[in-house]
Amino acid sequence: GISSGEDQEVPLSEKELLIRGGLMLSLPVELLHSIFDFLSVDTYATLALVTPLWKSVTRTETVYKRLCERCYLNQSKKRTLHVSKFGGSYRTMLTLRPRVRIGLYVLRFAKVKPIQRDMWTEIPHGAILETVYYRYLLFRENGSLLYALTTTNPHEMIPRLRKVYVAQEEDRNVVWGRFQVRGKSVTVWAKQEWHTVKLQLSIQPSSIRGRFGALMFDRHFSSVSGDFDETYSSDLVEYKVPTDGLFQYLKDGRL
Repeated sequence: GISSGEDQEVPLSEKELLIRGGLMLSLPVELLHSIFDFLSVDTYATLALVTPLWKSVTRTETVYKRLCERCYLNQSKKRTLHVSKFGGSYRTMLTLRPRVRIGLYVLRFAKVKPIQRDMWTEIPHGAILETVYYRYLLFRENGSLLYALTTTNPHEMIPRLRKVYVAQEEDRNVVWGRFQVRGKSVTVWAKQEWHTVKLQLSIQPSSIRGRFGALMFDRHFSSVSGDFDETYSSDLVEYKVPTDGLFQYLKDGRL
């Protein structure tokens, strides 16, 4: 507040509070950043739009360094930043260095099933039996993820993912896994009941979902033993990936 002539506190109006950025910014900067650490990295861009004062707090090299540490040290095989490669700017690094956005990526693809015709078949000639599948990758900041392959659409699947992610409930279609980023390449491992799957993806620099908002599905393996050595593994199986295999980032506040 502002002191009057009688040394009494005069409360700020709502407009004055808004101009200054709100009471929250009266907290020490270190405490503010400790609170902000609970938010996703992409949320910082939204915070900077609140007021000029919020922008000054959230768009500093110190903040960008914290964000780069959160993004790259957990995702990358080599847990180093090498900011010198980006002109010494952590902001430039966060903008240009490939990364997986924390949250949900979804791939939708369809399979056409052959129609087995016999005397009981009622499906007309020329008809096509098509089944739509979804692959879900819910990336977490600590390098773990949730993986699911199902016919359930995102509208119905997101609440189920949330139950596993937040409430630690079990879901027959959802398993835990891990991921690692190396350059533009992302490797995902997820252990299902009957085998372990390995997905190789590549980060797309830009898409309709924004920067790093899409992952190209490059290769798909499975192994009962979990041995993915392409030369020596005795049970490695490689599958054909969809021709339009692009995982799209799906922003949803429930996750």
